[in-house]
Amino acid sequence: MTRQQRIVITSGVIALVIIIGVATYSLTSSTKSASPTTTTTTSTTSTTTTSTTATVPAVTAPAGTPLPSGFEPESATFVSPTVGFVLGISNCTGAPCLTIARTEDAGKTWLSIPAPNIPLAQDPLQATNSASVSRIRFVSILDGYLYGPNLYATHDGGATWHKVTLPGMPSSYGITSLETNGTTTYLTAGNPNTAVPGTDMLYSSPAKQDSFTELQQPTFSPGWEPRVITNPYGVVVATNDNKGDLFFQATGSSTWTHINPNCSNGIPTNPLVALATPASGSSTPQLVLACGGDAGAGTQQKTIVTTTDLSNFVAAPSQPPLGGILTDIASPDGKTIAVSASSGATFLYLSSNGGSSWQTVINNPNFGGAPIHDLGFTTNTQGFAVEGNATKAGEVTSTFIMTRNAGLTWQDVTF
Repeated sequence: MTRQQRIVITSGVIALVIIIGVATYSLTSSTKSASPTTTTTTSTTSTTTTSTTATVPAVTAPAGTPLPSGFEPESATFVSPTVGFVLGISNCTGAPCLTIARTEDAGKTWLSIPAPNIPLAQDPLQATNSASVSRIRFVSILDGYLYGPNLYATHDGGATWHKVTLPGMPSSYGITSLETNGTTTYLTAGNPNTAVPGTDMLYSSPAKQDSFTELQQPTFSPGWEPRVITNPYGVVVATNDNKGDLFFQATGSSTWTHINPNCSNGIPTNPLVALATPASGSSTPQLVLACGGDAGAGTQQKTIVTTTDLSNFVAAPSQPPLGGILTDIASPDGKTIAVSASSGATFLYLSSNGGSSWQTVINNPNFGGAPIHDLGFTTNTQGFAVEGNATKAGEVTSTFIMTRNAGLTWQDVTF
């Protein structure tokens, strides 16, 4: 959850991201430890009765240690307004190492928790080492995943990690997108070499587990990798098939609804998608789409399209500026809409009134216009994102940013 997790994301992503993507929000309860389980067994013979009681120790998240030097962030996820995780790389003894930072006070202070000894990639689709990971998503303070293209899981807050193997997935495939809504975790697997695409696969598992099974519906045509977007109300899979096809499943349902918003600006497009809370009087989450037109010279026409009922799509009254190519979108409530783009600079555009007007809140020429990803909101006012990509420990090529006033201003986080 949580572009997440995250309230919306893609990405993206998607978020959060959501992430994004990407951008994600999975607002699940944060529990430092699991309750102990007491088991009583009784055995009876013709002469004696014996009762024994065994207590299973509670699972407790690691206390955390100071972060190693040179920490560079790559991906982020929050499971509540206060508890979040950032994946990155640090200077460790002998060589750079994968590092996970955890906060329990909404980003004010951070500690390091254990991470597996595997490489960091910049993106699920830009990994030269199939053993690497590039994204982090947690369901609770104890249960989380590292993915893209490899897949690792923990159920003790990162004290231990294990590799997860998906049934039926070809050896050439990797994990390209993963999000959780606190009830179910969804992921997509495909061939990272998009020049030779294969048929993408969709898996799901009960949240807080890693017992993934392949879903036979919906099915996707070969093409660019689909993206998963979740919030507590449901999940959307954006198929990335140059037609804008979306599939929605409400939380607790097993039925997928096919949605085609006809999102185009003169050419077929793959919209970035954000899931927001339902509008007043509805139980259906709002969809906020960023549709990109033909791009050129570092600019792109951007059209924001929204729906409150999954069927009637309406273009926002005004549109974000042309600067940059779309990279992510997030919206907690359908009114606050954050859209990121990049070209020679990194841009973040914000509407506080459902798309009636826009302002540029970030125009950053640093990092050569590296993208914003894992964009998401944990509340209607608190949000987060990663700007740039971690390329080497100690080199400032990425930063983790947060907002506490609904996206009006963003601050670099010091770890």
